[in-house]
Amino acid sequence: MLTINLLPEGQRKASLSGVEQLHRTPIMWIVGGLLVALPLLLYIPVHLRRGQVNRLSAKAADLRPKKAEVDRLQRTLHELRAQAAAFDSLNKGEERWSRRLNILSDVTPEGVWFTDLTLDQAKGLVIQGSAIGQADPEMVNVSRLVQALKAERAFTAAVKDIQIESIKRVQDGEVEVVQFTLSCSLAEGAKP
Repeated sequence: MLTINLLPEGQRKASLSGVEQLHRTPIMWIVGGLLVALPLLLYIPVHLRRGQVNRLSAKAADLRPKKAEVDRLQRTLHELRAQAAAFDSLNKGEERWSRRLNILSDVTPEGVWFTDLTLDQAKGLVIQGSAIGQADPEMVNVSRLVQALKAERAFTAAVKDIQIESIKRVQDGEVEVVQFTLSCSLAEGAKP
């Protein structure tokens, strides 16, 4: 390249200024290299982290069904523990209630049977049953059952009041059946 300087000799510059020569200095090469290398250096950790996030996301996706299964098992375990606690409490009072149910069976008059027994802390003991109707003796049989239960001390230790809640006559073919409901509220300290 040929350079011609047409300025008068007093105003001519013999050499280029530092700013004009800056692009030729090694510092400029270093700065330029850093400007190119810095994005590359930043790309590498970002790329590595993105790969790590993708791997962890894949592992999390693989573990979701297992987590759902573990959650289901924990709920089942919680329910089983609650049932075990209920069975333990029943087991502690099992002897007393089995004896009371034996009394109920022993004092039940002939021609009377039970269709449902419900024991609940709030409602007490609810006994539903039926009796074969023969004119008016079925009413006598239900009344006799109530009186016999009231006379049994082991039974009345758990219930404080035995009431006939309902009596209804139903025709079942040629046989008249009386359906009844007895309610027995639980005494203080009697647990179902």
